[in-house]
Amino acid sequence: MLAFRFKAVLQTINLSYLLLTIVCIFLGFSAVIANHGDVNGYLLIAACIAAFVGHFSLCTFHEYSDLKHTWAFKVNRDKHVGHPRARDQVNSAFLAGLVALIVSLLCGLFLVVKFGLGILPVGVLGLMILLSYSSVIKKNPIYSLLAPGFGFALLIALGTEYVLVGQYTQLVWVIAIIPFFLVNNLWLLNNYGDIKASAEDNDSEDFPMAYGIKVSNYVYAVFATLATLIIIAYVVIGYLPVLSLIALIPMPLAFYALYGGIKFGQNITQQPKFLRSNLIATVATPALLGLTLILD
Repeated sequence: MLAFRFKAVLQTINLSYLLLTIVCIFLGFSAVIANHGDVNGYLLIAACIAAFVGHFSLCTFHEYSDLKHTWAFKVNRDKHVGHPRARDQVNSAFLAGLVALIVSLLCGLFLVVKFGLGILPVGVLGLMILLSYSSVIKKNPIYSLLAPGFGFALLIALGTEYVLVGQYTQLVWVIAIIPFFLVNNLWLLNNYGDIKASAEDNDSEDFPMAYGIKVSNYVYAVFATLATLIIIAYVVIGYLPVLSLIALIPMPLAFYALYGGIKFGQNITQQPKFLRSNLIATVATPALLGLTLILD
């Protein structure tokens, strides 16, 4: 039983979003290198620990929220028994999320004591996203569309920069908007296949379910186009080096994923090549952008 619980907890760690956490830390780190040219390795480790613990807490509570509404807990509506293995999996996710939340709070307290109240807004907003996922975000299609990009791209990049240099600079704000759009698109396309499940769950109303595949494809196209145009515009006005144009190399994969969304709709989960393309574009674009900031 204990081994199963441990396995269940490990399964809650979404690899794609773990990669996003790493990339967004790297983007904040790159902005610091571009502005200051030096980084304290111990502070970078502290930023990574805080981000990873927050990521784990978010994933486990997300999994807990999703699992407790699955069919396994609706098999016996009179006794509310459900499948024992499924119930064990849900309890494991909840306990792991609770422990991770406590560790996150301790990390946040340490960062506030170490670096001052300037880091507090990032921590409070992150905590609000975590705690309101089931009660607010999951029930509002607009919130659920924008929360992934806000939580990963903006908060992690901003928090990383503040931990490293004790301030927020304009550079990290303007470059974090690029992965903001891409992360939202990653979440959006991944949820096409969950439309039926969301429709059966009265506590969930994500964007594809609320507005349909066609509107979701339009939103995806707008976000992908904005991410592309912002990179080009920043280079044209001299805010980013010309080398940053290499960050556009993975972007055709995002539009290829859009083609998959248009062609297959909610059946896109049966075509994993489109989802992989979307993930690669989402991770590789900000990674290359951060690399150009370091090399410039």
